[in-house]
Amino acid sequence: MYEFKCLSSVSQSAEEPLGVNAMAEALVLNSPACKVLTDFTRRRPLIIDYDTSIDEGLLIMLKTHEKFRIVVDEKLNMLGEINIADLMSRKVLMSANEKGLKRRDITISDIMTPITEFHGLMYNKLVHATIGDVLTTMQSLGVQYLLVLDFPRPIRGIICAADISRAVHMPVSINANRQAHNFKDVYKVLHNHSELN
Repeated sequence: MYEFKCLSSVSQSAEEPLGVNAMAEALVLNSPACKVLTDFTRRRPLIIDYDTSIDEGLLIMLKTHEKFRIVVDEKLNMLGEINIADLMSRKVLMSANEKGLKRRDITISDIMTPITEFHGLMYNKLVHATIGDVLTTMQSLGVQYLLVLDFPRPIRGIICAADISRAVHMPVSINANRQAHNFKDVYKVLHNHSELN
């Protein structure tokens, strides 16, 4: 059994300087795209079970101050994504009405965005791309999220438009009406963009 020790602490005054590195890299649209990747090989994804009730899911996300979670089955296969906006929207009551259920009987899987509506990029393409390339791709597809795929680990990570916005300190606009509908369309967007550069 491990034995842990108590570390000595230091008292703080009313004002303390932040240890900000002036040489730390500020992210811009020309920065490497991997800088905005939530990489599941380095950080466990935030997940939620598909059969979690809407109310429990909302409570979890409110208490943990999260905007979205990946929806998984018993074998930890990704089924989709759920975000707090959907949990608090009319989507819940609309789903209940469509299924003839009471609100309390609706689960995360009833209102999640299914994985079939996601678009994916290969990790080996991402390592040669910029944040601007990824943002252009997301805007062309009309999506807020992109999956990043790798082998042997099929889903390597996820990129979120809100994370890009925070990273480069600028608003990001995504027009949901401009959507590609399959992986071939994603390839076309990336291929055309690389030809322009």
